[in-house]
Amino acid sequence: MKDIKGLQLTLIAKFMQIIVACAAAEAIIFYVLSRTVFRWLMLFFFGTDSVASIGLARAGAAVVVMLLGTILGLIAGLIPQQIIRPLEVILGGMNRITTGLLDLPADMNLLGNMSIRSRILLTLILIVTVAIILLPYAVAAIHFSFIIVRNFRTIEEQEMAEREEYERKRNLMLSDIAHDLRTPITTVAGYAQALDEGMIPEERRDEIYSAIRAKSARMSELINLLFDYVKLDSDGFELHPESLDICELVRECAAFAYSDIEDAGMELDIGVPDGEIRINADRVQLSRVLNNLITNAVRHNGEGCRIGIYLSRDDDRTDIMICDNGELIDEEKAKHLFEPFVRGDESRSSSGGSGLGLSIAQKIVSMHGYRIRLVQRPDIIGYPPAASYAKMFLVSIPLKDR
Repeated sequence: MKDIKGLQLTLIAKFMQIIVACAAAEAIIFYVLSRTVFRWLMLFFFGTDSVASIGLARAGAAVVVMLLGTILGLIAGLIPQQIIRPLEVILGGMNRITTGLLDLPADMNLLGNMSIRSRILLTLILIVTVAIILLPYAVAAIHFSFIIVRNFRTIEEQEMAEREEYERKRNLMLSDIAHDLRTPITTVAGYAQALDEGMIPEERRDEIYSAIRAKSARMSELINLLFDYVKLDSDGFELHPESLDICELVRECAAFAYSDIEDAGMELDIGVPDGEIRINADRVQLSRVLNNLITNAVRHNGEGCRIGIYLSRDDDRTDIMICDNGELIDEEKAKHLFEPFVRGDESRSSSGGSGLGLSIAQKIVSMHGYRIRLVQRPDIIGYPPAASYAKMFLVSIPLKDR
């Protein structure tokens, strides 16, 4: 869509440039012709080169009649005599019109008395003159066509590169899915076989059953997240917006995550206005965004970390801030943070993250027309509620949606 809008602006700008160039070229052409061909024709037919003395409209009409008359006269001189009579009648009428427009004597047959050579010469002069006048428009049309073709070819090349990049990322995502599923599947299969063969002592069976449940839950979580990610990309998926109080929704999500935050040995700070802030949004999907961001903060920070959930508003937007005072994210990794399965190898084994939560959050936020981004020190200082934290995920809701 961005490429199409850019193309529209480019073509409009080029079109305006071509119009200005055509106007300049036409001014030069008419300046030259008015002192050569037009002057000669005026002197030949009118005996004067002053357009003002005969009138611009009359002179223009005379030129058209002269062109048609000379062409018909040329045809009459070339075709067989048995069919020349109808053309002579037409030519006579053209001659009468011409003499009337030129104020020539009625019995003067100027066009009719011209020789074939003179007719050919006059016809060529008039045709070449018209061609010269139209030449800038023909050149402009060809040039504009090349511009359109070149820009569309560029967009096609960009789309092809994007498709190749998409295929690369999809293959990488499938590889990561296989990696994340293979380990728990192998573990569950090994435990199941050991239990089946009686290799596990009775006193350790509860431990093994707990491990199987945990690994199964991990696989189920990953598959569900993958299903959500694919569903958001499908053509049939639609948001179901409704009027809701975003303050209440943020409180609900904070309350839902409180026990997990407490179990992880972390502290929770909440700053939400007491009044209502109404927005139009899909309650279920926006709740998923907030829950994913809070879960991400809990999962990727250690014990003792402080997590903050804040909501603020000004004249332009409403901001939801999910903050923590954990370690900063590397700048290079932060650039690709919302892409699926963007994680380091260390976090793959330690944090248990799927790498899909942030990507799902970004998709949902974009579908709402909102914006989500990572803000870290020192930029976070510009947001007073979050200034004491190391980083935050900021969801900005524009004024039109409040």
